[in-house]
Amino acid sequence: MDVVVALFVSIIIILALIKFEISLAVLAGALFLALSTNPESIEMALTDVFTWKLVAIVILAHSIGYAMEITGMLDKITDSVFSLSGKYSVAIIPMLIGLLPMPGGALVSAVMIKELIQKLKIGAEKAVFINYWFRHVWVTFWPLYPNIVIAMGILSVNYLQIASSTFPILISMIAAGAVFLRIKSNAVKSKANFENLKYMYPVLLIVFFAVLTGDLLAALLISFISIILANKAFSKVGHVLGKAFDWKIIVLVIGVMIYKSAIQVSGASQSFYSEVLSFSNPYVASFALTFLIGFATGIELSYTSVALPLLTSFTGVGEIIRSHVLLVFLGGITGVILSPMHLCLVLTAQYFKADLYRVYRYLIPASLISMLISLSFLTVL
Repeated sequence: MDVVVALFVSIIIILALIKFEISLAVLAGALFLALSTNPESIEMALTDVFTWKLVAIVILAHSIGYAMEITGMLDKITDSVFSLSGKYSVAIIPMLIGLLPMPGGALVSAVMIKELIQKLKIGAEKAVFINYWFRHVWVTFWPLYPNIVIAMGILSVNYLQIASSTFPILISMIAAGAVFLRIKSNAVKSKANFENLKYMYPVLLIVFFAVLTGDLLAALLISFISIILANKAFSKVGHVLGKAFDWKIIVLVIGVMIYKSAIQVSGASQSFYSEVLSFSNPYVASFALTFLIGFATGIELSYTSVALPLLTSFTGVGEIIRSHVLLVFLGGITGVILSPMHLCLVLTAQYFKADLYRVYRYLIPASLISMLISLSFLTVL
């Protein structure tokens, strides 16, 4: 079967089955693409150490959120942020957690804002949108995100060159999210409380050790241990890990990694780009390629690791064309944000018990607004 056709069929399979169970839907789509193009990609994904490291990262990230919850740390942080920013805390807290690049990290902020969501009587679907959207405003700008690091290597540039190309996406996402941040509330802020912000130390530890060691798993482990030691919560470790261990999440991660492997091994991205380029211009083809790869995998790293190497003639290497880099990143992040395979979207929807399809009533218009604002920067870069 033609790899491009197989890619589109796999996406259709996932969209058709997602209503029943997202993890199994992604796995089914991934297996179809792999078996239709290159079955060896399944073995490659399952024997890849990074696949299982990713599983460990997700479980440990969830464990940190649950540990902070049962020890009362999240309540103290939430109260402190709420005393300083009121109802807008539901967006500010996800933005703070967004500084921490971890798979499924939106679940951490979802746990933190749950009581605020209930207090402000925000519907489940809108709660998912606010948490998910503001958690990801930093993705194309913050230097700790792996997609930024990969792009620096592929394009042979420093961080400032990437940031000066992608900052419009940060601005546009904040602006687009603000459009849907209308919250009716009579809640009155309490006296400003800065003291409880000290309980943010697990997040700060993760950032510090992730930068120091370059190993996010090790940083998460150090952070988790610090919570247990500081709160003397040794008896709760088993409960926390048991709550964080979810077979659906594990299947979802494995499915995403098989899908990514199948796309890379089959050359589906390169074939798609060539076909689009044959009847379109480089601008449309480049945006379409990164969008498709981002949408198909739901991983920020995918459009830089899979698609960007194919687009260096468009973006430039060493001396990059900033407007072209912006277009490439914009296509990628838009695809990732809209992807039903994005761990953060699925996990947040499950946590708030929201209808995933109804969340798109917010995601699609917000993405369009963000795109339009970002595209308006093309002429000034």
